Amino acid sequence: MSRDDARPPGSPGPGDDEPAPDDDAAASAGETASGGDPTAAGGEAASGGDPTASGGKPTATGDPTASGGKPTATGDPTASGGDPTASGIGRDPARSPEASAPTGSLRSRAALSTYATAVQGLGRLLYSVLIGNLGSRELLGQTNTSLSLSVLTSQLWAAPAATAGTRFVALRATLGDPEGAATVARHIANRTALLGLVLPTSVALAGSLWLGFGTAQTIGTVLLAYAYSMYSTLRGVQYGRLRFRHVAVWDTVAAATALVAVVVVLALDVTVLALLPITLGYALFAVASWPARAAGRVDPAVRREIDHFVLFGAVSGLASGGLLQLSQLAAHSYAGPAEAGDYAAALTLATPASMLSIALSTVLVPPLVAAAGRGDRAAVHSHSDAIARRLTAIFVGLFGVLVIVSPLAIAVVWGEEYRAAAAILPVLLVAVMLTSIALGAATTLQSTRARGPRAVAYLNVAGLVASLAVWPVLAPRLGTTGVALGYLVGAGLASLGALGTVWRVERHRWVDLAARLVGGTALVLVLAGLARGVEGPAGAVAQLGAAAAFGLVWLALNRREVAALWATVRGRSAPPATT
Repeated sequence: MSRDDARPPGSPGPGDDEPAPDDDAAASAGETASGGDPTAAGGEAASGGDPTASGGKPTATGDPTASGGKPTATGDPTASGGDPTASGIGRDPARSPEASAPTGSLRSRAALSTYATAVQGLGRLLYSVLIGNLGSRELLGQTNTSLSLSVLTSQLWAAPAATAGTRFVALRATLGDPEGAATVARHIANRTALLGLVLPTSVALAGSLWLGFGTAQTIGTVLLAYAYSMYSTLRGVQYGRLRFRHVAVWDTVAAATALVAVVVVLALDVTVLALLPITLGYALFAVASWPARAAGRVDPAVRREIDHFVLFGAVSGLASGGLLQLSQLAAHSYAGPAEAGDYAAALTLATPASMLSIALSTVLVPPLVAAAGRGDRAAVHSHSDAIARRLTAIFVGLFGVLVIVSPLAIAVVWGEEYRAAAAILPVLLVAVMLTSIALGAATTLQSTRARGPRAVAYLNVAGLVASLAVWPVLAPRLGTTGVALGYLVGAGLASLGALGTVWRVERHRWVDLAARLVGGTALVLVLAGLARGVEGPAGAVAQLGAAAAFGLVWLALNRREVAALWATVRGRSAPPATT
């Protein structure tokens, strides 16, 4: 039976958009599109799962409707097979207090989500800085390689399960069905706990053996992989239950615990336990967030739908977020732990700025999703154009400044021992800049096109294959700089591919935008090269001066987009850009 045949009368066709999801659910899901760890992907667009494979519409960026081609959140509670109670969604959304949450509540949740993301990212940054400065390059390389391996293994199940938790649990929570939400939350948590004993741990063990870790490092990596997987999934489940304050509080507790514990470990010079503090932090979050026992059972049809969603998300997640983590493993494999420490130092400074793209998605994504739900193609066109222009304005300016001052940043944060990282950081910053800008394009494809999630997944896979093909050529000759260039090739291919696809399907007039992106990047590289040619204290002054000059010029050229974005962030209406 074709997808059209499976649709109820009056439902949109394959080229159309489904009705808009409940605003509250869209906001909560949009804020957590990346599932568990918003920093794990290093700014890469989260692709989530692919509900279209079973006939639904993309949900990773804010549409919590169930698959099957039925707009459950907007009036069809029978998507799980005709029984409105089987999957726990047989409630009238009009009677749900969550469904009519005031705008202030949504802003509060966005603020809490942004705070939790910032705390988590800052905690990871400080953890690495402490390891690198109080330990050694080798210890930093080994520790961050273990962290990357743990994040990579979470993509096999835990990370897409987090996205599933955000989606499927949020649907029931926003429909005023706490019992159904609790049942689905418990099911997803149990699945991850059981599969976590096999998937992430076995892959972490195999990766540790391949990289030549010692016994203690291998045991620590396996434990960290399991703890991180549980943390990742349960974080997404808590967002699905709309417990934003809980996530913010326990992210703070987990980060503080890890930082205090790692200082103690380093002060006692027990570096063999360097992974234990962060493992403890993730474990604390998981214990505090474990769902309460639920009386009911998830309907088999819903279980299959969740499993399908997670499996597709795993493929896409490995290709997107997995690429950044693989680059750290490649650095360790090709260059050894000391140079992997240089790469980790650069990577630690390159990725935090990408969290801004996740924060901005909380205000930029919902109007786009709502327009798609209404079937308002003109609004979708305007919003997708505005998102691309505003993200380009912000991120070329932000990352451009960081590229110019990157040698100074390495010297201040890491010291002379990590001077080799100064050649790696600019390459990673450009790569993360492109993935941050492309987040809007990926969101547009996932939220407005039936085949959008697959298109994003294919682009991510192409980027992964490109990096895997480039690393054996560049890494043996250029070391960790070659690894960074390989990552740039893969991330750039996926990101520019997403932007080009939206340019084509939405028929935007983006010649000026493309020229601004290319021109701005070229100007940054020229200024960075000139500033690097100045040595000594004058070099630091030259870098700061060039960065200030570029920032002011770029802000003047993009003042309209920046002002519009600022108005949106403050909650004031800002008309989308027109093309």
